[in-house]
Amino acid sequence: MEVGWAMNYIVELNAFYASLLTRPLSSEAQALWGVLMHLFNRAGWPPELTLAASTLLGFLGYSYATLSRARIELVAAGLLIHRPRPGRSAPYYELVPLRGKSIDNSVDNPVDKPRLTLVKPFCQS
Repeated sequence: MEVGWAMNYIVELNAFYASLLTRPLSSEAQALWGVLMHLFNRAGWPPELTLAASTLLGFLGYSYATLSRARIELVAAGLLIHRPRPGRSAPYYELVPLRGKSIDNSVDNPVDKPRLTLVKPFCQS
């Protein structure tokens, strides 16, 4: 990620959930991605964050093994870069933006295609 670049939170959320229709992730990986998005947003979208496992586990309530599996899943899906550091130092995390990645639009997804519908009132005066 280039310095000074900030993700568009809503665009990334919409792209993430649209991508799940064709490339599903476990609920644990989805939750980890959401927590990482939150933490990057709170930090002002730095290129990378150093995050202790205990910080992530505090949000998620997982075991360390479950966190590790979810992290590996996000890395394999191309959504996360994880760089361990020596010893007991917290690793670096970098979110890979979905913006610009191709999304399969052939799936009829009503969330991506809002429709205006007129609802008749239940009671008329």
